[in-house]
Parts: sequence; C-alpha cells; structure tokens
Amino acid sequence: MKGKRALVTAASRGLGRASALALAAEGAWVAVAGRNTEAMQDLVRELLDAGAADAIAVKMDLTDRTTLKPAVDEVVANFGGLDIFVGNTGGPAAGPFLSVSRDGWEQALNESLLPLVELSHAVLPHMQAGGWGRIIFITTVGVKVVQPNMVLSDSVRLAVVGLAKSLSIEFAHEGIMVNCLCPGPFATDRMEYLIQSSMDRDGLDRKAAEALWLEEVPVGKFGDPNDFGAIVATLASERAGFITGTAIALDGGKSRAY
Repeated sequence: MKGKRALVTAASRGLGRASALALAAEGAWVAVAGRNTEAMQDLVRELLDAGAADAIAVKMDLTDRTTLKPAVDEVVANFGGLDIFVGNTGGPAAGPFLSVSRDGWEQALNESLLPLVELSHAVLPHMQAGGWGRIIFITTVGVKVVQPNMVLSDSVRLAVVGLAKSLSIEFAHEGIMVNCLCPGPFATDRMEYLIQSSMDRDGLDRKAAEALWLEEVPVGKFGDPNDFGAIVATLASERAGFITGTAIALDGGKSRAY
C-alpha cells in the first residue's frame, strides 16, 4: 500500500484506531480525524512507528457538517491526494423502539449516515482524479441480523449499506471500490457501553451481560480489533480490485444468513 493516501474518521479508539494502524503497517500515508487533534498526537506517533509513510491528525466533528469538507481538503493539501476513505462513526444510542423520540432518530441520522454522505461527496472527486479508490464504511452486524434494543443502529446503518451499494454501481468503472464491514461484538469502548447498557436496563451482572452479547456467537468470545484492521487493509489494497458493493460480516459466526 506504499504511496496510497488514507483518511480514517472516528479514529481515536476502537475499530477506527485499529483500521488506521493496519493501514500504517502496510506503508500508507494515514490521516486520522477526530474532534481533538492534540489528543490524537500519540496515535500519530504510533502510526509512524507502525510504518506509515506519513501521518497527520485533522480536526473533524462528524456532527458538525462545516468541519467535514475542510478536513478532507487539509488531508489532500498535506498528502497531495486521497485514495482510501474509511468511514467510521459513533454508534447510535441503544434502546427499544418506543423509547426513541423523533429527536433520537434525527440525531442518529446526523451522527451515523449524513456525515458519510457528505464525506463521500468530498473524497470521491480526488479518487476520480487518480482513477483509483477504496471506500470502506464501518457499520454493524445488525444490518444482517437484527439485534434487540438496537433499533436506531439496525435501521440507520442499513441505510449506510444502501449508500455503499449505490456508490459501488456508480463508480466501479472508475476503479473505485465501495464496501461495508459489519462488525459483531469486538472488544472496544462501544462494546463496553453496550454491556453496561444491558446491565443497567435489565439488572444483569457483568458476566450475564457479556453472555447476552455472546450467546449467538459460535466463537464464544469478543473479537480482537487488530483482526478487524487486517480486513480493512485487505479491502483497501490493490488486490481488492474485484470486490465492491459487499457487506462483509466480521462477527464470529453470529449472522447465519448466506
């Protein structure tokens, strides 16, 4: 991946961080986006130590549309172009349908769908200019198998898959591949939030709450974010030039659909 230039959003921790480190290990130029660039300087150093040709942090608040295109422009100004976009967003709040207000739905759209729409508008012209590109949206296994009390995530992120499918058809002839990765329970801060939510809502102890999230996972454990990053690096590579419009489950066998 030497010479390829990547942007990873919501990269300060979890699957976004693992994705950025995996791209760095392949020699890419890696820009990580977040609300606090000073707090991300340790990650920038880690990316350089991991093998990144260059690494920067750019200021971006996914809920503030005025920060999105300027962040992409900053990456392009520093790297001279952009080839890879890993679109990661924070997960919507957990809860059953009747507990979610209209404001909750609008917040989920503003956090998990609309930023990816705007960022795709910003990055695609640069990929078109280079005749090559990779867009990877991080969604959830909930787009394949509905999860209890996750109506916002299951619904809004299914729209992200629809966006990816549409983009894959429009831009494949220009060498731009667009795919989704659909993670199940990985050992991240997001998973910790979901476990805590189960404990608070259902009165479970920690062991029971973890078992609730793992009961349909044949592997029987939480995923390693580094394994997720390895798949991101694969989809971002030259060898993924015939993979587009897919939604790939990384879930320890949780989803049973073909």
